[in-house]
Amino acid sequence: MFIPAERVRPLEGVARFEGETYPVSSRFASIGRTVYLDLGNTDWRAVAITSEGWQVVSHPPARFRRSPAMQALPVPERHENGIELLRGFLNVDSEDDFRMLVAWVLGCFHPKGPYPILILSGEQGSAKSTTAQTLRDLIGLAQPP
Repeated sequence: MFIPAERVRPLEGVARFEGETYPVSSRFASIGRTVYLDLGNTDWRAVAITSEGWQVVSHPPARFRRSPAMQALPVPERHENGIELLRGFLNVDSEDDFRMLVAWVLGCFHPKGPYPILILSGEQGSAKSTTAQTLRDLIGLAQPP
């Protein structure tokens, strides 16, 4: 259906200056004590995360925008080994290094800054690029072109 521009403009003005406004977030949003993680899938589901745990919700109260580079995340599943499953995909020397990487991943899920900076160091061939790609895939970022 075609609506002439002279009819649309007044409605745009009312919507812009008199309509309700909502904060819009990319991937993460915080409402009260709940953090919402946009799964980036076609049905707009999100993960609601609180201090008591998490659950997948169909209609989150948060509003999200998506960039063309944003990839969909898999729907999370509960597992008895939890974060320990990640250890097999990362080349880390110590328990402290693993904890630092887990802390970095958690920091990436914070809706507002400051954001952590990841610096991977090691000899040539020590899987720095593979580790970076694994972590990028984990948090749902596309590799730059």
